[in-house]
Amino acid sequence: MTDIIREVENVDSNQFMDTHIFVTQFKEKFDLRTTMLYICERHFQKVAGKSLFTGLSAVTHFGRPNFQDFLKSVRSEHPNVRTFGVFSCGPPNMTNNLDGACTNLNKQEGATFNHHFENF
Repeated sequence: MTDIIREVENVDSNQFMDTHIFVTQFKEKFDLRTTMLYICERHFQKVAGKSLFTGLSAVTHFGRPNFQDFLKSVRSEHPNVRTFGVFSCGPPNMTNNLDGACTNLNKQEGATFNHHFENF
């Protein structure tokens, strides 16, 4: 998936894409290991303009997010967007959780979320 995102970033001259990558294998958002990775990632992002871990311009997050809250924030950041494409790759539990968040938000007024995923 990183290669696909890299290709899109390379041709996205109008900065149409807003990409966030979640490294969800870390259960605790603020344990010592995750905090150190976060500090290194943010520093490298500022210096190099890309992620230390993925090499992408996309923002890299660590830990398992509350997908519904995250998608609500994306919706509010981009009030003129009517449909969001949400792409995920991970275990069924994670993709089902994200799919449920998209379904719940699609019942509300506002932009819709189309979830596309692959399980491993």
